[in-house]
Amino acid sequence: MSDEKKIQVLPFHAVNEFMRDDYRLDVLQEVFTSLDQCTSLQKQLITRMFAKNVNIPGFRNSGQAPLAIKIKNSPTLFERSHEFSGTVMECWSNLHPKLKSAMHILLTDRGWTLEPLDADRCLLSGFQIDWPKTDNFESLINGIHESNPDLKESDDNISLMAVWVGNKLPYNLFSEDENKAE
Repeated sequence: MSDEKKIQVLPFHAVNEFMRDDYRLDVLQEVFTSLDQCTSLQKQLITRMFAKNVNIPGFRNSGQAPLAIKIKNSPTLFERSHEFSGTVMECWSNLHPKLKSAMHILLTDRGWTLEPLDADRCLLSGFQIDWPKTDNFESLINGIHESNPDLKESDDNISLMAVWVGNKLPYNLFSEDENKAE
């Protein structure tokens, strides 16, 4: 493979550049309050990474802190840890199976090359940076609402699911004409 054909990736915590602080906290709250619904490995990884990397005054083991305190202290770890943010987003995506499936169908229909729906995306090396110009967040949100009118998900959830299922961040926007020319 030539150097020109190598895929550029960004670590999973690069998603923070596209997330509002309040939404990041919502995702973390949803995952921490639903850890029992995540796989045992995801639960173990999230718990272990939190306990190892977050210091909470008054607790020798920050993993023993009350849930509300853990949630409040987790954004910094999410912002700087590739593994933690990837595991949290994989767990979060599995808490929204209908949205995940709908997004997989939508992106496939739009010609995206995707990992299988049930693939554990947190095992990937990170997010690809090439994103089709025509598939902006607004068009993906509209596409989900049109194809799944009964699906009650926020625009933020739909956008994050597009990033996660598509395994892309919109850093390098391109049109199909530009892509074919290269």
